[in-house]
Amino acid sequence: MTNQYPPNQQSGSGYVQPSAHVPPAPMPNYYRPISRSRPPLTRGQKSAAMWAGAVGFPLMSLGFSIIFTLLSWSAVAGLIRGIASQLHDQSAETLQTISDLDAMWENYWWAFALALLVGVVIWILGYGASIGIAHIGKVAKATGTTWAGLGIASVAGFIVLWVGYIIYIVGLIAVLAMNGDTSGAGFVIFNVVALVLGIVLWALVGALSWWWMAHCLRARHPAQRYAGEPYYI
Repeated sequence: MTNQYPPNQQSGSGYVQPSAHVPPAPMPNYYRPISRSRPPLTRGQKSAAMWAGAVGFPLMSLGFSIIFTLLSWSAVAGLIRGIASQLHDQSAETLQTISDLDAMWENYWWAFALALLVGVVIWILGYGASIGIAHIGKVAKATGTTWAGLGIASVAGFIVLWVGYIIYIVGLIAVLAMNGDTSGAGFVIFNVVALVLGIVLWALVGALSWWWMAHCLRARHPAQRYAGEPYYI
């Protein structure tokens, strides 16, 4: 009696040998990459970032203001002298203006250069103080935090400056209405308080801007740095 079944296939066994050309079914992949959020700033890093902004931003703003004022005044004075010198009908007042501008530059060019140097030095001190304080507090990307914080603080400071100026004018009108002149003690006290509050508010703008940028640029989790794992802000 002959065997009616092919090799390796017996009647009733339920086993069929797979064909050689059929690939095995792929195994399901249940692996899910680990996603860790970047750790928050430590207390020391947060304090260092805020101090860096509170010190660096006012100094950099002061230095920039000095440089911008001097260069703007020089540009305006040069423009006036250039226009006056090109006039065909030069009056006595025009000639006197040209003479005054020339004499001012010849006699006080050193004061201009010195004030410009002071502005540059103040700006560099603010920039160095910001990076130095951030490095001491182990803030990640201290240079990037400084430049990013400076950009944010400049925009926020512009808004705060105009709002503060309006409040100052309203308060000044009220003080003058009560005192009647600018020689009273109330006028002096009002201006001193406004100056102190302005400095504190300007430093606060820098502190919050630097802290925000330090938070955005904070270091990743060690597993993300060394294993290349994905991460979220």
